[in-house]
Amino acid sequence: MNTVLIAIGVLCALGILANLVLQLKKPQNAAQVDRSNDLARVEKDLSTAKQELAENSGKSKRLFIELEQTKAKLDATGKERDGLQKTLTKMETKNEEREREHARGLEKIDAAERALKEERQRVLESEVKAKQIAEEERDRLWNDHENTVIATLTDLCKLPHLQFTSYSNNNLPDDFDGSLKPDFLIEFLDQYVIFDAKASKAQSLQTYIDEAVKKTADKIRKNAKIYPHVFLVVPTEAIGELKKLIYAKDEYYFYIVSREALAPILASLRRISTYELAETLDPQKRENIINMIAELAAHISYRNAHEILLTKMGAVTLERVSQIDPDIAGDVEQKKNEKKISQLAPSEIKRLATSLSEQNMEMQQLTSPKAAIRKKHLQKVEEVISQRLP
Repeated sequence: MNTVLIAIGVLCALGILANLVLQLKKPQNAAQVDRSNDLARVEKDLSTAKQELAENSGKSKRLFIELEQTKAKLDATGKERDGLQKTLTKMETKNEEREREHARGLEKIDAAERALKEERQRVLESEVKAKQIAEEERDRLWNDHENTVIATLTDLCKLPHLQFTSYSNNNLPDDFDGSLKPDFLIEFLDQYVIFDAKASKAQSLQTYIDEAVKKTADKIRKNAKIYPHVFLVVPTEAIGELKKLIYAKDEYYFYIVSREALAPILASLRRISTYELAETLDPQKRENIINMIAELAAHISYRNAHEILLTKMGAVTLERVSQIDPDIAGDVEQKKNEKKISQLAPSEIKRLATSLSEQNMEMQQLTSPKAAIRKKHLQKVEEVISQRLP
């Protein structure tokens, strides 16, 4: 811009000089020679000025070109700056959004951790409460168990087809000292059969029973009045917790039974006591009969426990069915009501009940390869049964 102004000033000076030259060329008087000299100098100066003007004009053009190029570069730089500014703004916006998302993510993580902590606390409190309820129920069960067993045995011994002379721990026979106070006794073949209700608050019922067998065996050892088969009665619900139901300790046998097994045990003992030759039987045969009856009693007790536990599981399953979608539950209930109750054929019941060979044949068919029972499941069942029996 300054170069342009200089060029304009030079042009103005040239115009003034040209004007002076025109004036000097006009005819004059005596000083014409001097003026001619002056004119020559002016022309020379004018030529020099023109030369300088031409040079300055060239410089001005170059400077103008450079100025235009600079303007173009400046415009390009401005556009590039604006583009970079927009990019920077976008990046800053994205960065701010990422920071906001990160903050929201942290908040969600914190909320999830709090929820997880609260859920763990709730589950822990629920487990503690469930454990407390289970322990209270167990305590109640054990507290009522002894009285229930004594009452059941008392009622059974009074039945017309049994008629056993019985004693409770509050009314023991005269020949019993205070070292042994079983819950219940019955007279059987000039001896006493012990029925002892076992109540335990221990966490391991199996450990408690193991110790109870040892203690009872120590108390009745060498007592000729005690029949060598002792029945320890536990709640039906507790049978499933035990891995062992029959103990042989010294010359005594201990059977772990449930309250439901008491009636068949007493009936079997009554049948034995009514045999005319019961007292003259060979001791080994008599012992075999007793062992068989005791094993039957244990089997019945164990079977009853399984039936009760399976019934409870079935009840829980039915409750879960009722808690599903109301529409589905309604359809299930309708279909269930439409189903016909399967009737057991009396002829089939009679056929199986009167023939052991038929029962064995049916069981073989159940365990044949055609059955929908896998071999590994059968092996597991056999292992469990072998652990339950001596």
